[in-house]
Amino acid sequence: MSGAGGRGGNLVALGLGQLFRLGSAFGVNVLLMRHLGVEGFGVYGYVMTLIGLVGAFASVGMERLINRELARDGSKRAALVGSGLLATALLSLGCGALAVGWAAGVDGRPAVIGATALAAVAMGLHALAAIPEAAFHADHRMGPSARGQMAGRVALVAGTAAGVGLGFGLQAVFWAQVLDGLVTLLWIGRAAWGWMGAPAPDRATARRLVREGLPFGLQLFFGAVYLSVDVLLLELLAGDAAAGTFRGAVMLITLFPILANTLTTGYFPRLARRLGDPAGAGEELGFLCRVLLAVSLPAAVGGALVAGPLLQLVGGDGFAASAAPFAWMCALIPLRYLNLALSTGLSTLDRQGDRTRAALGSALLSVALNAALIPRFGVMGAAWTAIAVEVAQALWLRTRLRGVAEGLGLGPSAARSGLGALLMGAAVWALGGQHVLVQIAGGVVVFAVAGRALGAWSPADLRRLRRV
Repeated sequence: MSGAGGRGGNLVALGLGQLFRLGSAFGVNVLLMRHLGVEGFGVYGYVMTLIGLVGAFASVGMERLINRELARDGSKRAALVGSGLLATALLSLGCGALAVGWAAGVDGRPAVIGATALAAVAMGLHALAAIPEAAFHADHRMGPSARGQMAGRVALVAGTAAGVGLGFGLQAVFWAQVLDGLVTLLWIGRAAWGWMGAPAPDRATARRLVREGLPFGLQLFFGAVYLSVDVLLLELLAGDAAAGTFRGAVMLITLFPILANTLTTGYFPRLARRLGDPAGAGEELGFLCRVLLAVSLPAAVGGALVAGPLLQLVGGDGFAASAAPFAWMCALIPLRYLNLALSTGLSTLDRQGDRTRAALGSALLSVALNAALIPRFGVMGAAWTAIAVEVAQALWLRTRLRGVAEGLGLGPSAARSGLGALLMGAAVWALGGQHVLVQIAGGVVVFAVAGRALGAWSPADLRRLRRV
């Protein structure tokens, strides 16, 4: 393992790339909200939901399996990457055809069919790029993949802005997504070729990766169901406007996990090496959870307090109705951060089956509750369902980690960050007459000071993160 030597700085590189990704995704969504309106944004969310559901099987989570195997033994790099690329190319074609078939058979609108086809191409390109990216991450080389992702996102923002500016409407963002995927794949692929040489695909290894990666793929699919089936059901049961209102409310919520993904991706190899060491795994995972709670709890409190002006600032007056569900769903931020960390712990410690069962249960619960509540309560029913599902998943995941990761200290971590978040919330409320950005800035300053005093975070945490 050439990269296991603790060079440090990798999480910084990955974090910068993911923050850039967050900013670009936010910019694209704001452009679409303001140019497409509530109904057009609903159609966009519908297409992205379709692609998210089938995309789970574009690589069946092989990138996670490759990351885990190479973190423990880097000698198989060329064979694993080459075989992963072969399998992903074939799976992506099948998944894309399935998505387009659904759009044609269930929806039937030409604009939706065309947008789905473009989104499917972009999905396949990103799935291919994730394979060599996993090898970089396993070797603690985050820089090349982060730069590739940033280059792709520049293409995405520029392409979307140019397309909507020229009046191409909904199709513009999907052409831009294809450009994003192509740039990302070429950048990361070129860097991987120069670092590890030509990949060496093997059909037997490819079949093994698909077979062993299937639990990862099922977990991703079930996760996509419980995370996005609400948009699909709102579209089918209540129409474009309801889907657009909910998508406007959940847009910021779905962007926040990018930060959690950064930390869990960086920590994946470290946790994988703690197999058979419950105390060590618990210490690593407990630190990860503490950092994520220190970020997500204040974001949830502050977001709920500024929901109205924030949504109108982002999407315009047409999205004022999104404020109420957004305020409720701010509770999802710490819940999803925590669940992502706990799920990652299960995957790295060879408990992928438990993670898959958690995602399956969440998917079934989400479908059942949404089907029952959306016809009666509309968008708010979908919001309440999302919260209930995350709470149930958190309880399940925590119980399944017993015996493989001990001493997480979630209670004290949540208490320290929660108290700091309440003090921050008081400051945001006191600034209620100010512009929403002033309220947010004031809250950040208050939590930084209060959180440090209460032990929610410390400079030592930052130094430890820089060493990842």
